[in-house]
Amino acid sequence: MPNLPSSNSHDGFFKTLFGQQEYARSFLTSTLPSDLVRCLDLSTLEPSSASFVDEQLRQAHSDLLFRTRLADGSEAAIYLLFEHKSVADRLTVFQVLRYILKINEQRLRDHQELCCVIPIVVYHGANPWNAPRSLRQLIQVPAPLEPFIPDFSLQIMDLSQIEDSEFRGDAFFCASIMIFKYIMRSDIVDRLGGIFQRLSLAGLWQQTDAVMLLLNYLVSGTDRVSPEILRQELSKAVSTHRKTLMPTLAELWVQQGREEGHEAGRVEGHEAGMLRGALSGRIQLLQECLHQSPTPQEELRNLDIQQLINLEQRLRSQLRLPAQSGETTGGQPGGSPTSKSR
Repeated sequence: MPNLPSSNSHDGFFKTLFGQQEYARSFLTSTLPSDLVRCLDLSTLEPSSASFVDEQLRQAHSDLLFRTRLADGSEAAIYLLFEHKSVADRLTVFQVLRYILKINEQRLRDHQELCCVIPIVVYHGANPWNAPRSLRQLIQVPAPLEPFIPDFSLQIMDLSQIEDSEFRGDAFFCASIMIFKYIMRSDIVDRLGGIFQRLSLAGLWQQTDAVMLLLNYLVSGTDRVSPEILRQELSKAVSTHRKTLMPTLAELWVQQGREEGHEAGRVEGHEAGMLRGALSGRIQLLQECLHQSPTPQEELRNLDIQQLINLEQRLRSQLRLPAQSGETTGGQPGGSPTSKSR
């Protein structure tokens, strides 16, 4: 089972999930065209540590390189490029061509034969992919010049165009890929119940590390899943595992709470509302961990920000959670705001 990634970003989740051979194999088997799958011997799939993404593009792309054998025994490379911007990039097809050349240049330096590289762009933007998929779409020329444009095209894995039922693999992988699919979309909240139900039916809530990988990504990958929403959905799904899961989840929320910055003496307007909402959600979650009835939102709204911070700290103390470093008290700044990964 994958461990929690060091990064909470889309990049970290992508590499943690698809870096696992069995999950990469499940994804390729369920999403590649069947005639292409028949050409590959995916039982020989193994990852390579090489990366070919340019340094200046690392904020927009992640990449994973796998080696595999073809059905006839010859070698091939499967190159997974993850596009994690919210808008499809029209130059992606050209960038991937450059990466493919780099892969084979490296093979020549290693005294290996050139090999077929299958480029796959995994895209999970909020809107369907609408950028060029081939160089001939990218470079527009009169018909007599078309033969001089290399005939190169991409396999775009646009997750928005793949039905949930088409994903193959164990329950953890299916839940992960569904979260990955919907994380950039406005309907992510509507999908949580079904995703959590998959985990419940498979008995995965007891596997805390695996579950925390998914919850950590939900917390960091979108601002649409508030503490209150996640608490409500989890309460429906994990009633039998509350004692083991909820304290761990509480600690996750408390750590994540630093993202708003606790500058209570200077926070105002929209920022104050965001901070108040985050504090209220964490307080209710900590109360559930202590088997207390969560304080209604209307009562929490009557408390000022410093009172909410003090209440959260008292609850943390009762749960024997570590004191949060740099916490705001007495209106003093406790840190600088940071933003969520998009």
